[in-house]
Amino acid sequence: MTINIGSYSIVKWLFLCSWFILFIVGLTHFTGSWLTYTTFSVVFLVMLISGFYRQVSYGYLFLVVMLWLGFWFKITIHLFIDYPFGESIGLFDKSASAWDEVLLVATIGSMGVMAARVFYHLMGGWGGSSMLAAQNGAKPIVPTWYPAGRKWMWACLMFACVGLAIINSTLGILKIGLVPSVILLWPLNAVISLLIGYGLTFGIATLLWWDIALGRNVSIVVYFILLEAFTSAVSILSRGALIYHSVPPFLALYKNKNIVSGWSRKNIIAVSMAFFVLLAISNPLVNGLRGYYYSNVTQVSGVKISTLAKFAVDRWVGAESVMVVSAYPKKGVDLFARSIMERREIGKDTLYTEISRPVYFGVVDKSKFQFSEIPGAIAFLYYAGQLWVVALGMIVLVLAMLVSEGLVFRFTSNPLLSALWGGTVAGAVAQMGGQPISLLFYFFELSCVIAAICFVQSKFFSRMLQKSSALIRVKGGF
Repeated sequence: MTINIGSYSIVKWLFLCSWFILFIVGLTHFTGSWLTYTTFSVVFLVMLISGFYRQVSYGYLFLVVMLWLGFWFKITIHLFIDYPFGESIGLFDKSASAWDEVLLVATIGSMGVMAARVFYHLMGGWGGSSMLAAQNGAKPIVPTWYPAGRKWMWACLMFACVGLAIINSTLGILKIGLVPSVILLWPLNAVISLLIGYGLTFGIATLLWWDIALGRNVSIVVYFILLEAFTSAVSILSRGALIYHSVPPFLALYKNKNIVSGWSRKNIIAVSMAFFVLLAISNPLVNGLRGYYYSNVTQVSGVKISTLAKFAVDRWVGAESVMVVSAYPKKGVDLFARSIMERREIGKDTLYTEISRPVYFGVVDKSKFQFSEIPGAIAFLYYAGQLWVVALGMIVLVLAMLVSEGLVFRFTSNPLLSALWGGTVAGAVAQMGGQPISLLFYFFELSCVIAAICFVQSKFFSRMLQKSSALIRVKGGF
């Protein structure tokens, strides 16, 4: 990593010094092998650096950050402070050998992540890099019909963000931890869930990039990203949605700031302040709404509302799940096969919930609540009980993420969409849980959204609109 004089150099040195201090603290408190913890720490540090060094993918950057936070940072902080983990740890007994196994599994998974990047590089970065649009020769695609309908489209998106959030909050179609309260005419539940999940933010990223390509000042419409992220987060009772929906497009805007009209340091500061204000509002607001909707479950079952400090450390999936799976005595091919074919059913616990046995297991009314902890990809792959499955599985998953993000960029020429896609896939890998078949279907839906965006910004669609308009004018003349 090149050390340059300036603010970035100071940040790098501060991070490395902080890392070294935490490493020494963790090493002195770790009860297992010092060699295992040292290897684990160095490998995860190298993995984290690989996400920032010669960046080629938003998804890879997001993934390595989430894995680093979910494993090394979380474990080291818990070794230092020694407070209960945010999620259940199953049969994990905290013995020296048990800790060594957890760190070994995590290390192998991290090495698989880095191997995937190496293979992607050897493939020539197939699909293209999506980080810098201008540098990679991408030509922005703007439909010829967009300028005339621009204001109407932005207005519709604004009303959709607020309106769908209200509808979802009222009808309870998609709320984390809750069974849907209302089943609408097919496929309205799925459509509303998809739009609130990521569909609306994909639409905002598309219009925003069209505005950038037209050379318009986007210092106002950029706040639509925060509007959608905030309304969706509150509507679905998610503490993380604000981050997942807004950070990827904002990072893409920052990376491409040289071609964004009206994007100055002042704008960056203003947007950053707005983001942190909404984050400070949404976290306690969602906690309060969860307390209301979950009724007495929080007191009876032990489902806790996290503090801001625990939110920063324990909300990232990783360490606990590997503890649970590593301590489970029935790992093997059968368990792995069962996990792959699992489907989520109302009134039934997931496989991982049965194994981890969280405090609410067997207590909550499963006809009303859908509480479920998630293993993440590394623990999920370790269901097989074989380290080579963990390594190979992470290589395949990360390669799929890299290639798919490159293809999104190739077909849309939109780094904002690429960043959102990469962030979505990275989150799915880092938080991979039960029902992988449903996850595949979800990405099929998102692929359809990308295909629809490609279609509406195509020349073919523009010609269709022109012909339709001409035909209407002719009929109107008669």
